[in-house]
Amino acid sequence: MRLHPMLGTLLLVGACGRATYYTTLNASPSASPADAIDCVRSQFRTLGYQQTSFDQTDFRVAARKVDNSVHRADLQYRRNIDRLEAQAAAAADGKTSLSVTGRTFAEFETHRGPTEEEEPASAGVKQSSQAIVDACGR
Repeated sequence: MRLHPMLGTLLLVGACGRATYYTTLNASPSASPADAIDCVRSQFRTLGYQQTSFDQTDFRVAARKVDNSVHRADLQYRRNIDRLEAQAAAAADGKTSLSVTGRTFAEFETHRGPTEEEEPASAGVKQSSQAIVDACGR
């Protein structure tokens, strides 16, 4: 009995596909891209995130927050880190587009030093992303 080659290809593609771990929310605020990013930066401080980068020219900003409330039995595990990235741009229709991406990473202490592995977005980073879109996406 011979299997059809297409079936094997489909199984291979399905097995190699990567799951989406992050959450992305989009909004169209009435403010300019600069004002939208300033709003996001102020929300980072309100939500307890530490800003890690800011690109004033391209209206991008990133921040992180350490989550020490998660514990694991793995001796190499240290903590979880929630990261938020936001970008604002002028859209073609004259409005502003705001995109907020939330990610969660587990930090491990290995023989090579601290190593981060992306995990599904935590409930905290999802709530923070939604709070930013609610506050700055109008």
